[in-house]
Amino acid sequence: MVRKVQRIGPADEFDKRGKLAEDALIEALAERRTPSADQIGPDTLLVSLIDQHLTRLAEDGRAARTLDTYRFAAGKLAKLIGGVRVGEASTARLDAALRSVRTAHGLTMAQHAKTILRGGLQLAVLANVLGANPVRDVAPLQSKDRRPRGAVALTADQLPDLLAKLRASAYCRDHDLVDPITLLIATGLRRSELLGLRWADLDTTAATVTVNGRLVRVAGEGLKWVPATKSAAGMRTLPLSRFAAEMLAARRGVPYYGEQTMIFPSTAGTWRDPENFNRTWRTVREELGVPKVTSHSFRKTVADLIDEGGLSARVGADQLGHAKPSMTQDRYMTRGRVHPEVADLLDRAVINAE
Repeated sequence: MVRKVQRIGPADEFDKRGKLAEDALIEALAERRTPSADQIGPDTLLVSLIDQHLTRLAEDGRAARTLDTYRFAAGKLAKLIGGVRVGEASTARLDAALRSVRTAHGLTMAQHAKTILRGGLQLAVLANVLGANPVRDVAPLQSKDRRPRGAVALTADQLPDLLAKLRASAYCRDHDLVDPITLLIATGLRRSELLGLRWADLDTTAATVTVNGRLVRVAGEGLKWVPATKSAAGMRTLPLSRFAAEMLAARRGVPYYGEQTMIFPSTAGTWRDPENFNRTWRTVREELGVPKVTSHSFRKTVADLIDEGGLSARVGADQLGHAKPSMTQDRYMTRGRVHPEVADLLDRAVINAE
């Protein structure tokens, strides 16, 4: 960012060759130099603060995939605020930058950018350079399309039909989709948790499976298994339904599949890439009659079945590995369904009253 910096010599002194003005200019430029990495001042670049914030997140153990997402968003944001310093970070300026990110890259990218920008400027607040975080007053970022987004859930009536079509599909058998999708239906696991399961995590006697880790893709390292989940609540033991336990028992006896460390290996005997798994599922789901059903749909389906069964959101959170039951209730249990039982309840109330 090119900036003009001007200084004028003392008004009450004769400055024939401009030496006094030049000295004042040099002194001003020296004061404008960016502070070192461990110092924060009004002239610190916002991109430097964001880098420091991401470093702190890594030190605090934030997931590698999350850090990669934030770094990608930071790169997009840097094109708009690359030369902006802390002292110039007004709410209006930041609001305009984030709206530009939303226009160019979508709402999700803008929300990520806002998150890391807030975290970076919070460091300036902690350093007593700013009295308040200017991102706090930035207008909420919203999409023009307010329709519900995300994966659609299946109903209980649709599951038997889908399972039958899965087992009958030659493509699903050839690409090893039948067993993984069956276990997704039975557990509501995250895709990274499902493909990170090992035979050692299966207890055939108790008919349970324990989530001890998941697969993540780390920049520069590739796909790897880590002994951690999205949150502490993700480390859980899940009871298996009878059809899931029977499927795993049968799979354990299949040559190659039952001989690997992982339950669902790739064709090369390595960890199966979640993105490749998703791509394979997208190829066949229209043929199966569920064109909009993603791997995440099965998590929502399990949440709905728990809700319809009269179980609490706490049970749903424990099953899905959510830290807060409110997440399960607000984001996973489908809203806007028709509830004929309400009409039945009112009928009974009125009829009894009469």
